[in-house]
Amino acid sequence: MFKALRQIGDFFFHRHKPAAKKVKEPEYVSQAVAIPYALVTLLLLAFQGVAATFGATEAVFPNLPSPVRAEVGRAVHLNIAVFWPLLGSMGMVYYFFIQEAEKELYSLRLAWLQFFVLIASGLGAITFLAFGLMRGMEYREAALVFDLGIAVGLAIFVYNLTRTYFLSAVRGRVTMLGMLSGAISLIVLFIPNLIEYVHPTIDEIIRFWVVHMWEELSKELLLIGALVAFLLTVGKARRKTLEKLLFLQLALLIVGATFATGHHYYWIGTPPMWLWIGGIFSVIQVAALFLLAYIFYLGIREVPWGSLNFGARLSLGFTFASVVYHVAGAAMLGMLLAVPHFNRYARATYLTSSHAHLALFGAVGMLVLAGCTYILTRDSHWPKQQKNWAVWGFLLLNAGLIIMGGALAVAGLLQTYLVRIVGMDYAVAHQLLHPYLLMRALGGGVFAVGGLLYAGAVLYVLWLRRHNLLQSLLQKRETNEKKVDDEA
Repeated sequence: MFKALRQIGDFFFHRHKPAAKKVKEPEYVSQAVAIPYALVTLLLLAFQGVAATFGATEAVFPNLPSPVRAEVGRAVHLNIAVFWPLLGSMGMVYYFFIQEAEKELYSLRLAWLQFFVLIASGLGAITFLAFGLMRGMEYREAALVFDLGIAVGLAIFVYNLTRTYFLSAVRGRVTMLGMLSGAISLIVLFIPNLIEYVHPTIDEIIRFWVVHMWEELSKELLLIGALVAFLLTVGKARRKTLEKLLFLQLALLIVGATFATGHHYYWIGTPPMWLWIGGIFSVIQVAALFLLAYIFYLGIREVPWGSLNFGARLSLGFTFASVVYHVAGAAMLGMLLAVPHFNRYARATYLTSSHAHLALFGAVGMLVLAGCTYILTRDSHWPKQQKNWAVWGFLLLNAGLIIMGGALAVAGLLQTYLVRIVGMDYAVAHQLLHPYLLMRALGGGVFAVGGLLYAGAVLYVLWLRRHNLLQSLLQKRETNEKKVDDEA
């Protein structure tokens, strides 16, 4: 155990190695627009961890006084869980898309407009939900006006990236194509959810275009494209090698995730063919996630650790954690739940919740945190205390998530057996699950403390960096203006 802890310390603090040097990379003024996206992402992560812990505690002790009803707390938790990874993904894409395009963003004003529209819509929806003002549709509880605001923000995002793409002289890069396809799929899958459907089966089918495909298709396309750009920045892997694998990865993701959504259609009134479609393509989806692990391995194989500062090493640590959760939580557990004969008994149990936590907060969330950390602290000096906070935050986030996911998985297996096989009354079985739900709440508390520590450390480092950051941006702007004048 002590040897493992020492190895973790060596990874983050890089003891007995050469002093850290700055990573040489092109810099663009418009990359700074990614900072507010990353900043709000960390704040929402910290808030959600605390709020969700109270909700998990209430599930064990339902008689505890609570300022909100259980269904209200669940709606707020789910909407924040979708919103902060979306914001963080957009910040990552803006930062790395500009870098890959080797071109300033088409419109900085549009990017800022998009940010404020999304913040107003997202926080407005969460506020309304907190007061119990809901439409009554699971995962789509927010008022229509806020969904329209999200749609406007997504449209601006796609337009800005598309115009930047066509202004770039290196349009063939697969990294850019991956991020752009992810952005387009966000709005294509979201718009049908703005419509009210009379038929319940149609309504369920369309709902999973956001509930499932946003997380397992759109955000994956955004994040994996940005991940490869990040690995090319900090490592020495050949672009040609990584982009070939990335192209295959994107193809598997698009095909696999699109049709693997069929495992949500098993029991909602669709034809039996979806049992085969959902099961088979869920296996293809797993292959894509194992390929992601191989891409990550190639990307870090020749990383010059001595040239990376503490923030970059933290980003790689979160990336490694994300790859593990992709394989274990998203791929393996997800594939188990996708098997029709098993899904028949295990659907809508705590096993599903375990998969959701490990896949969303683990696979997607850890990758978002990797990008946000790099964006906010790339050239920053880390005081010793903030390094300690960040490492403890990293460890507690992962420990809390593993405790939560493990406790929910055990509770789900018992729930499946007791309720679906033995036929025990649901309420009676729920009482027997209390020890595991209490463990889940404790894991949530550990996760919340980790989120607060980590967000506090990164925000403090960003605060120390504020003057240098502003000066750097002004210098870049003056350099760009002079370059334009010289070309004229």
